[in-house]
Amino acid sequence: METIVSGGVAEELRETIIAMGRELDLLRTEARHANLLIAALDSVLAVDRGEDPFAGVFTAVSSIFEYSHALALVEKDGDHGVLECVSSSHNDLVGSSWKVDQHLGKVLSGRVLTTISAADSGGWPAEAAGIITSSQPALYLPLRVRERRGLLMLMRTMDRGGFDRGHVSLARKFSLLASHAFAASRANQTEAESHRLKRLTERLEASQEELTYRANHDQLTGLANRSHIEEKVNDRIDALLPGEKLALAFFDVDHFKQVNDFYGHGVGDALLKGVAERLRGEVRGSDLIGRISGDEFVMAFAPIHEQSEIVSLIERVRARLAQPFEIDGTTLQASATIGVSIHPDHGPDYETLRRNADMAMYQAKSTNKGGVGHFDEALGKVASEKMQLERRLRAAIDNRQFTYALQPKVDIQKARIIGFEALARWIDDNGVVQPPARFLQAAHELGLLDAITHTIIETLAEDLSRLDASFGADVRYSLNITAQQAGKPNFMSDLVRRIDLLGCSRRIVLELTEETFVSAGLFQSRVLPQLREAGIGVSIDDFGTGFSCLSILADITADELKVDRSLITSIHLRPRSQSILRAIVSLSGALGMDVVAEGIETEEERAYLLDSTSIRFGQGYLFSRPRFVDDLVAAGPLTIAVTPRAIPRVFTPGPPGKVDFAI
Repeated sequence: METIVSGGVAEELRETIIAMGRELDLLRTEARHANLLIAALDSVLAVDRGEDPFAGVFTAVSSIFEYSHALALVEKDGDHGVLECVSSSHNDLVGSSWKVDQHLGKVLSGRVLTTISAADSGGWPAEAAGIITSSQPALYLPLRVRERRGLLMLMRTMDRGGFDRGHVSLARKFSLLASHAFAASRANQTEAESHRLKRLTERLEASQEELTYRANHDQLTGLANRSHIEEKVNDRIDALLPGEKLALAFFDVDHFKQVNDFYGHGVGDALLKGVAERLRGEVRGSDLIGRISGDEFVMAFAPIHEQSEIVSLIERVRARLAQPFEIDGTTLQASATIGVSIHPDHGPDYETLRRNADMAMYQAKSTNKGGVGHFDEALGKVASEKMQLERRLRAAIDNRQFTYALQPKVDIQKARIIGFEALARWIDDNGVVQPPARFLQAAHELGLLDAITHTIIETLAEDLSRLDASFGADVRYSLNITAQQAGKPNFMSDLVRRIDLLGCSRRIVLELTEETFVSAGLFQSRVLPQLREAGIGVSIDDFGTGFSCLSILADITADELKVDRSLITSIHLRPRSQSILRAIVSLSGALGMDVVAEGIETEEERAYLLDSTSIRFGQGYLFSRPRFVDDLVAAGPLTIAVTPRAIPRVFTPGPPGKVDFAI
C-alpha cells in the first residue's frame, strides 16, 4: 500500500479562514463606501449658493455610480401627483413635467429602485423622447428637498450594463447624505438642518475611520492583518536607501493547537494576545508587526545594515517570548519557531520574503522547535523546485496525466486473482512515469490531492468495461482516501455524488486509515452514513501502524481490514508479530470483516500465512508488481514470481470478489 504522510490544515480552520476573508471583504467595501460618501459630501457643499443647487449632487453622483444621463425631479408646489425636472444633464428636459406613477411613487416613499428592462413610461413627458428611454438601465434614488419630495434618476446606455446590488446599497446611504447636504446648501436653511448635517458628517467620518481600522487590523490582537502588513512592508521596501536592507521574520507559536485543545480557546486567545503584546514591545520605531493567521506573526526590521543586527534583534525577541505567560491562574511556557529572510538578497517584495521566511521556519521546526532558521541558497533551490513542481502538477491535472497501475490481490489458498489494488501514477510531458513518492506529498500540501482523486476515479469508471471483460462485472474497486480528505464532509459528499453519477456506487470500497476513525468525528457522524446509504464499502487500511487500536474495530462497520506490511515482513521469523496477527485475525473474524495481508514478498511469508493463519487474501511483489490497465488486459492470466524451490502457479481470474483501488 502506497500512502502519504498525514498533515495539512484542518477543514474547520479552512472554513474559518474563508469566513474571515468574507468579513474582511465586507469591511473593505464599507470603508470604500465611507470614503466615497465623504468625497461626495465635499462636492455637494462646494457649490456656490447662486449656482444650480444640484450641480454638486450631480458631480458627487458621477464619481460614485458612473452614468450616462442624470436628472432631478421634485414635487410641484400644490400638486403632489406631478414631478418637475429641476435639473438635468440634458437642458431640454429641465422644466418638463412627470406624472407620479406606481414606480416613481415607490421611490418618493423612500425606496431605492433599479431597473434593467423597460419600466412603466406612462408618466414620461414627450420631451424625453429621443433623449432617454424606459428600456435603459436605471437607478432611482429618493431625495428630500426641504418640504418637498423628489428623486434622482441615473441612466446608462444599453451597452453599459445595469446597476448591481452594491450600487443599491451605496445609493441608500448617498440618498440620505444628498438630502441633508442639499438642504444645508440653501440660503434659507434652518438651524436644525445645519445641526443634522453636522452630526451626519461627524458620524460618517468616525465610521470611515473605524471601518478603515477594522479592515486593516486583526480584531483579536490589534496588529496589522495579512493584507495590511503586506502593503506596509512593500512601502517600507520602497523607502529604503541604497545599502539598507529589510529583515522579515516569520513566527509560528509552537504547540498552539495543544494549548487550545487542553485549556480551551479562551486561554488560546489570551496567549495570542500576550504574544502580540510582547512582540509589539520589542519593535523599534521603524519596524513593523502583523498577525497573518491563527498562530503566525511576522515582523519586519528596517533599516538593517549588518547581519549582526538581525541576529541580535531576533534573539532579543525570542528570549522575550520564552518567558512564562500567566493566564487565568495558569502558567504557560510558550515558544516560537522563527524563519528569517532578507531584502534584497532573498526577494524583491513582501510575498516572496514571507514565503522564503516561512520555508526557513519550517526547516527550523523540523530539527529544533523554538529555534531560528535563516533562508539560504539551499532553501532557495528547494523553493524553486517546489514552485516548478506545483506548476507541473497543476498542468498535469488540467491535462489528465494522472492514471493508475494495478497490483493483483490473490486468494493465497486457491492461487486465484480476486481483485486488484490501483496505485496512482503520473505520466509527465516526456512520457516518464512518476511514482507516488515523487508527487503525492506535494499534491497533498498544495491542496491538489482532491482533484487527483476525482481524476483517477473518473478514469477507472472509463476503464470498467475493459476490466469487466477480463475479471467479471461483479468485482468491487476500493479507493484510498487520506484522513484529511475523510474529515472534510463537503469533499466526501461530492465524491459520493460523483461515484453515484458514474453508476458504480455498489462496486466501490473506500480504504481509510485508522487515523480517520480515531480523530475524524465528522466522518463517523456525517460521512459514514452517506457511504452506507449509497452502498459504498469501507476498508481499514494499513492496520498495525500509527494508531493501532483494536477497540476502534468494535465501533465501526467496516467490510475489510488490511494488515500493514510492517507486520507481514518476515512474519515466519517473528513470534511477537505472529501473536499480534492472530489477535487481529480473530477479532476481525468475530466482527465479520475480511482480512488482507499486504506486502507479501517471499514464499516463506506466504507459506506461514497458509499454514498458521486463516488469512485467505494477500498481495505483494511475490505475486506481481503493479501494471497499467493496457498491459494487464493484454497479458491475460498472470504468472506469479516465486522462489526457484516453489512450484510456479498460474493465477487466473477467480469468482466474483473484490478489487482494490487505492491512491
